[in-house]
Amino acid sequence: MPGPTDDLLNRANQAHVSGKLTESESFARQALALEPENPQIHLLLGVLTGKTGRPDLAIEHFEKVLVQIPHSFESLFWLSMLERQQKHLDVALSFALKALELRPNDAFANNNLGMCYMDLLRLEEAIVCFQKAASVRADMAPIFYNLGTALYLVGRDLDSAKAFDLALAIAPHSIESFLSLGQVLISQTNPEAAIVCAKKAIALNSKSATAQLLMASALVENGQADLAEDHLKRAVALDPQDAKAHALLGQRYQSMGRFEEANHHLRESMKLEPKQGFAYFAYVHNNKVSEQDRPLVETMERLVTEGGLPPREMDFLYYGLGKAFEGLKEYEKAMANFDEANRLARKIKFGDMPFDRKKYSRSVDWMIETFTEEFIQKHRPLGNPSSLPIVIVGMMRSGTTLAEQILSSHPAVAAAGEHRFWPKNAPTIFGAGGQGFRADTLRHYGERYVQALKAVAPAGRHVTDKMPANYEYLGPIHLALPNARIIHMRRHPLDTCVSIYATPNRVPVDYAYDRANIVFAYQEYLRLMEHWRSVLPEDRFIEVNYEDVVSDRQTQIERMLKLIGLEWDDALLHHEQNRRNVNTPSLWQVRQPIYTSSVERWKRYEPWLEEFRNLL
Repeated sequence: MPGPTDDLLNRANQAHVSGKLTESESFARQALALEPENPQIHLLLGVLTGKTGRPDLAIEHFEKVLVQIPHSFESLFWLSMLERQQKHLDVALSFALKALELRPNDAFANNNLGMCYMDLLRLEEAIVCFQKAASVRADMAPIFYNLGTALYLVGRDLDSAKAFDLALAIAPHSIESFLSLGQVLISQTNPEAAIVCAKKAIALNSKSATAQLLMASALVENGQADLAEDHLKRAVALDPQDAKAHALLGQRYQSMGRFEEANHHLRESMKLEPKQGFAYFAYVHNNKVSEQDRPLVETMERLVTEGGLPPREMDFLYYGLGKAFEGLKEYEKAMANFDEANRLARKIKFGDMPFDRKKYSRSVDWMIETFTEEFIQKHRPLGNPSSLPIVIVGMMRSGTTLAEQILSSHPAVAAAGEHRFWPKNAPTIFGAGGQGFRADTLRHYGERYVQALKAVAPAGRHVTDKMPANYEYLGPIHLALPNARIIHMRRHPLDTCVSIYATPNRVPVDYAYDRANIVFAYQEYLRLMEHWRSVLPEDRFIEVNYEDVVSDRQTQIERMLKLIGLEWDDALLHHEQNRRNVNTPSLWQVRQPIYTSSVERWKRYEPWLEEFRNLL
């Protein structure tokens, strides 16, 4: 027959199940007074005090359970969660591992161990745990959300998006999943889909600062930067303590050339969250780093030494330190940090997947073999007659942003920035290895391209597109739009490659994080440009040296204007006053008057060039 302790414990459990936590604890305390060492009472009190925000007391109760029942799964599981909340991560991990030993196929135990690994930034181990948990319980949205988060942190964006999609299929009103999926879609350069996620998140909670941030970021990526500022300001107003909101608002002001306002918000972000990477990176790129900035640089070095930041934030720190040490003229340290930044960036973006040189070369071969002079002469009449586009191309970091900034200072020229039309549509246009390609479809794509540029800049008589990688498609672009003007920006190969190596890319570039791969890609670029030079008509295509723009700006501007068919305008000599949004790594440089410090930059790094010497 049950005694008074059993009766009180039964009442406590019933109240707990009914959600009456205070009443449940009252009964449990009465039972404990009768049997102070009863492990079942301590287990229940541990759960109750844990749920009501008293972790220290909860931990005491669970530890008392383990004295009598060393293999209590519930106690080990709860201790792991509580210690993780207290940031005692190694202790939490040890309890999580012991709990999983007792129930290796338990979804909750696997998920909890994954959370411990994720907090410790042991992300690959976290992914394995979440995948095991998902295989056991495919109906639990939080597991897929955690899996998506871990995959995003290691840079596996496609897999991350799939995990968040699965989380939303189970829990379609999860604002957290919409926010995370939207961030991944931005990383995948799919801002339209990210805007959809942001709209749904805002509909679920219009007062979410994070949702406003997502919308702002997606709008900037989608070329609608003017609409983004209101969302950023709203995010800061909703949560003035949100460090990320201040950092992104600072970046927005950077893109507009409002550098003092940018500095204010970046400093505020660093003050609110000292342990990060992005705001430090943005700040050193917003300013000329000098000796007075030494304390900031030392703080960044300390953060790198301490570790404990997600890989993306560490990567920003390394790139920022490289830029900072270059400003301090400590070039060996600068290059060492650029080396670490590229090593980490490649791991984040591509994991162990190698750059496929053979595939890259085959695509160049196909362009050269297909778009011969005869082929171009034959199919040119099929194109769209519009002369709206000004296509500015070149290897990355060759001066395309500067050319666009100068030309868009002319009242007849608007800027579309780096439009992704041709890279995005190339797989459809050309098919696998060119199979299924039809030249007569190019007029259709030419018309779509013109409409895409007009959508970004409806008032421009001409619109620039400075996507550097469009050099890969110059033959097709010319056939689609034979009256479009093409400007190829060239720069000293070592200055170009050092700049590629020293600059993070928003969009993953498969060759950009390895010196030998950069050299290989540059040589393939030279090979392809030699071909385009031989087949494109001189009245539609010119080449402009970056160094010549620096040394004799007016002559080079006049050459570009002659190609386009525009009269001179004095605004072209004051490109730094152009207030358009700039959303590329050159956003600070193009707000300055023409300067020479970027010419022969490579010589500062001459002792550490290694593979880049092959381009000499």
